[in-house]
Amino acid sequence: MLNLCFDCDDTLYDLQEPFNRSVKQFIPVLPVSLPFFYKVYRKVGDRVFDLEHEHVITSDDVGIYRIYGACKELSIPFTLEQAADFQDAYRKYQGQISMQPVLHEFFASTSARVSILTNGQEGHQKDKVRTLGMYDYIGDDAIFTSEGIGYAKPDAKAFQTVCDRLSIPYDTMYYIGDNYIKDMEGAKAAGLHTIHFNRHNLQEGMASDYIVYNEDQLVALLKELERRES
Repeated sequence: MLNLCFDCDDTLYDLQEPFNRSVKQFIPVLPVSLPFFYKVYRKVGDRVFDLEHEHVITSDDVGIYRIYGACKELSIPFTLEQAADFQDAYRKYQGQISMQPVLHEFFASTSARVSILTNGQEGHQKDKVRTLGMYDYIGDDAIFTSEGIGYAKPDAKAFQTVCDRLSIPYDTMYYIGDNYIKDMEGAKAAGLHTIHFNRHNLQEGMASDYIVYNEDQLVALLKELERRES
């Protein structure tokens, strides 16, 4: 049986979509391209991920810090009050995220054993998984968050803990994620196979066994791997 473990954000859905909608609402005229602004936004947020993981700040605090910090770095006038309103809108749009039909079709028909490992707070991340409809295909015991297991990607223990709890040998698990450092290097260090879903054409490297750029390519690869296992 094929063993597949998926990241959530920017893998099961396009994380940039709720961000884009929020930016258009609050910053209709950007001095830089939207993709570049998104990269800065994510980079700023990465600085405080550990604080969120350790419950020093909330996910909403992170969101406010991200947009306020990104605007500050790019000299875009933006107040903390506006940042809080932006985060409220972003949360609303996150509640409207969706998975592409080709992924729904794959999960509905596959015989693979599917699980999810995502960084973030337990309730917040599982809300996203629920909104995406993944509970139609897998149970709660196959959904793991960094808060829930006590380890965050790229720590190899995060990936190994998932495999251990599912009684799956490390070298038979494929991890699918978008972030090269956190997902590919982390999973490879843990002894897993790696599939880099590089949706936004960001950093790549030798830790990726396979690279795909859209859902159609990903599903085609997964079906081919499934055929090899049968």
